Amino acid sequence: MYRGGKKVFAYVGTWAAYRQGRGEFNTSHIDPTLCDYLLYAFFGVTVSGEVEIKDPWLDLEDSGRGNIRRFNELKRVNRSLKTLASFGGATFPAYKFSQVAASSNLRSRFASNARRFCQEHDFDGIDIDWEFPTSGDRSNFVQLLAALSSELHSAGLILTVAVGPTESRASESYDIGGIARHVDFINLMAYDYNGSWDSYTGHNAPLYAGPSDQGFQKQLNIDHSVQHWLRQGAPAGKLMLGVPACGRTFKLANAYNHDLRDTAEAPGNPGSYTNNAGTLAYYEVLENLQNGFTRARDHTQKVPYAYSGRQWMSYDDPESIADKCNYAVNRNLGGVMMWSIDMDDFRGNYGRSYPLLKKVNECLGR
Repeated sequence: MYRGGKKVFAYVGTWAAYRQGRGEFNTSHIDPTLCDYLLYAFFGVTVSGEVEIKDPWLDLEDSGRGNIRRFNELKRVNRSLKTLASFGGATFPAYKFSQVAASSNLRSRFASNARRFCQEHDFDGIDIDWEFPTSGDRSNFVQLLAALSSELHSAGLILTVAVGPTESRASESYDIGGIARHVDFINLMAYDYNGSWDSYTGHNAPLYAGPSDQGFQKQLNIDHSVQHWLRQGAPAGKLMLGVPACGRTFKLANAYNHDLRDTAEAPGNPGSYTNNAGTLAYYEVLENLQNGFTRARDHTQKVPYAYSGRQWMSYDDPESIADKCNYAVNRNLGGVMMWSIDMDDFRGNYGRSYPLLKKVNECLGR
């Protein structure tokens, strides 16, 4: 099948520069030939509509590391590469977006400030990652995107948005048709369907519902999310399917019950480098597999998982990434987005470098 024209988006969690040992990830580790759009995560917005640089020492030049400049200089290596400044993120206070979006003046101020920020630092546009608008923010969110679209597009800049995937989240937070009118691409964060906040195991990013899913659990998969977004007015060509370079982990209630939807009682152990209970980078997953975890696979959901004693982890590997890429192609989606490439095996400690991101490229015929 011809797969030309599919885009590859890749987020970079810039705080990975502070990880120790094998986990330390700097701009020099990025291979800019492996993506069309690189997204610098994250910047913020103040309640007065100003751009907020959250780590000046890392990001800026004055007595700092000049990371923004180094990031955008990657376009010298890949002349077709576009770079985006991503605003928000999971830990960013949502009330700041809410206040700016609720005011016409603040929407305009943020839009003009975002344009100037891009032009000053050589970004090709911005990405809005508001996690998550409430039902009261739905209309204002569209108006915020409309103001950004007018300001950025008039300057030849790009506007994208990152969105929660599930039907329940989308129904509360998003006017999908309204969003789609104003943005160039929609990055569907099709992961974190299950995690240590649950009292049972579940895969981070299942492609389909599994045989043990019951009730609401049947909605917690990529296929259900994509179908919902398409039905509600997201153009297939604007929808980017998000795939994770990280896994979710659990502590089992009983070491002998280690299947999907078995009882769990706590997050899994933190990784050696990311140091975040309940989450592992792919290179930490590979370390666990090398250290004796038992592999398993759910062929209905098309995903792997593994366990050792009471430790249980879900993750994606090149095979499951290929299944997701093929899904995106077969449904004529715009391409694939990865969160985040600093959690792929970027150093190639367990084989070739960037095994997941390179599999995305291969599947899309790049």
